[in-house]
Parts: sequence; C-alpha cells; structure tokens
Amino acid sequence: MPTESHPSTVTTAIEALGKLAAEANRVSALALNVLQTSESRYRRLFETAQDGILLLNAETAQIEDVNPYLMNMLDYSHEEFLGKKLWEVGAFADIAESKKLFLVLQTNDFIRYEDLPLKRRSGATVEVEFVSNAYDCEGVRVIQCNIRDISERKLAENIAASYLAQLKVALMNTVEVAIIISEIRDPYTAKHSRRAAILASAIGAEMGYTEKRQEGLRVAGSLHDIGMIGIPTEILSRAGKVSAMEMELIKTHAQSSHDILSKMDWPWPVATVALQHHERVDGSGYPNGLKGNQIIPEARILAVADVVEAMSSHRPYRASLGIERALSEIESGSGTHYDADTVKACLHLFRDNGYQLPN
Repeated sequence: MPTESHPSTVTTAIEALGKLAAEANRVSALALNVLQTSESRYRRLFETAQDGILLLNAETAQIEDVNPYLMNMLDYSHEEFLGKKLWEVGAFADIAESKKLFLVLQTNDFIRYEDLPLKRRSGATVEVEFVSNAYDCEGVRVIQCNIRDISERKLAENIAASYLAQLKVALMNTVEVAIIISEIRDPYTAKHSRRAAILASAIGAEMGYTEKRQEGLRVAGSLHDIGMIGIPTEILSRAGKVSAMEMELIKTHAQSSHDILSKMDWPWPVATVALQHHERVDGSGYPNGLKGNQIIPEARILAVADVVEAMSSHRPYRASLGIERALSEIESGSGTHYDADTVKACLHLFRDNGYQLPN
C-alpha cells in the first residue's frame, strides 16, 4: 500500500523547489541584464561611430539598420534607408554596380574598396572607403558595411600630388637651364649630352627599366658632362689632337660633374652616374678604376650610350666615325670595357629595332 509522505518531507521539497525557482529567476534576470547591457553598449557604439554603418539582410539585400553618421554623410533619413534594398537608396542607385557588389559579398563574405564614390542627396560626390563582411546574428545572415569618408584625405593627396608636379617642373627647368648654359659655352658637348641621354633612356627601356628610372637616365645623361664647364674652351674646340697633359685635365670633368650635381638632392643617382660614366667593367676606366658591379647600372648604361653617341657624331677634331663603327666598338668591348647586358640591349635597339639617334 502507498505510504503517505511525511509532512516535513513535503515541506523540504517545496522549499527546495522554491529555492531553485528563485535561483532560476536570479540567473534569468542576470542574463537579461547582461544582454540589455550588451545591446545598450552595441547601440551606443553603433550610433556614435565616426564611420557610416549599414546592416543588410544577406539573403535579400534589404537594409536592416543604418547609423546616424551615414545618414548625415549622405543626407538621407532613417526611414529612407530602412526596408529598402541597397540599390533602391539614392546613394547606391547604380543598380548594376550595387547588385554586382552584393553578389560578391554573398559569395566571398568580404569586400573592400579603397576609393568608392557615393552620391549625396544633393548629387555631390563623397569619396569613401568601403569595407563589408558577412556574419550570422541570432540565426540571420547579415552583412555589415563600414563606410568611411575619405574626402579630406583625397584632397590632401591631390594637393600633395599637385605640389610634387610643380616641383618636378621646377627641377626639369633647372636641368634645361644647365644644358642651355653648356650650349652657349660649348655647343658640341651640350648636343652630345642631349643625344646620349635619349639613347641611355632607350637602352634602359630595352632592359626593362621603369619610366621613372628611364627619366633618371635622361636627366643624368643630360648633365653628365656639366663638369666640362671647367675645361678651357680652346681645348674642347681645338681641331687637332690634345696633349697628354690636356687629356688629364679633360678627365677631371667626371669628378667636377659629380661635385656640381651632388649639391642638389635628386630623386635619381645623377651625381654618381656623372662620376662613374667613364669607368669600365674591367677596371681600366677613370677616375677611380672601379670594376663590374662597383659601377652602378645607370652609369654602365650611360658609358655605352656616351661612346656610341660620341663616335657616331661629328667633332671639331674629327669627322663622324659612323654608327656601325661605334656599335663595333661596344661589341668588341662587351664584358671587358662595357657591361655585356647593356651592349646586348644597345645592339638590339639599332640592329633589330632600327633605332636611330635623334638629330
């Protein structure tokens, strides 16, 4: 027969259940408080963020939320964002591009644009950095788009680029003035420098040099003989041969060119090229008897261009020896006097590509 529970046992059970219920309520209240605190913190961050934030449904592209910063940036109200698809909002009205962007997001879960133009309500363009990623939120797949206004940064970059362009113009004008001064004093040397500079740049292009590096070759080539300004014009323009002593004086132009050019801060090794353009890879050149890789690549290129131009052009003391004689000179000296790769590139220019020195 069933036995009756003792009153004290029933009371104990009821008290235990009561304690469990109280503890459950306490834990539930605590969890709710934590959740509310977390949501409050998230909402505070969301609403005070200094980047625009857009939340999309990852399946439908419908906008679920937008923060005040983005509303102010693009001048659209909260209601004009919510419930609409991304491409139904004026700022993202390029339907084809916005749909393409959304498909990429669905596939890759992440997308970044360094520089994306968006339209304000007024039609004005705002440059933004656009970063989006997808994640699960309470069982719903969402896409969070962080949109940063970079208009001020772009303006600063444009101002800096304009300033650099002006500095470059000033620099190239300085180069041109130096060449003109040389032309007034010694037309042959100045003409030689211009043509050697153009050939050096062409050889550099053949060897895969960047445009910036080719430009450096043109500048260095144009100024490599600037030190000739210290050599008496009667020696440079004399029709006959120069003496051994006069030749030693002429050789000082490499160091003089370096000393003049090193007083300016160039974006290329202009002064070093001028110093080394008469060095030879076997150590037989001047002024320092450098060998092989001790000579910088640009100087090795100019050494070849310098010889080819000089031999193929008319000089006061002799007629032109012709381009074939000049090419034969560098070919026979390839690997000894002249850098082999540079000679190969120069020969290819003239013999295979039909290159001709400028008039």
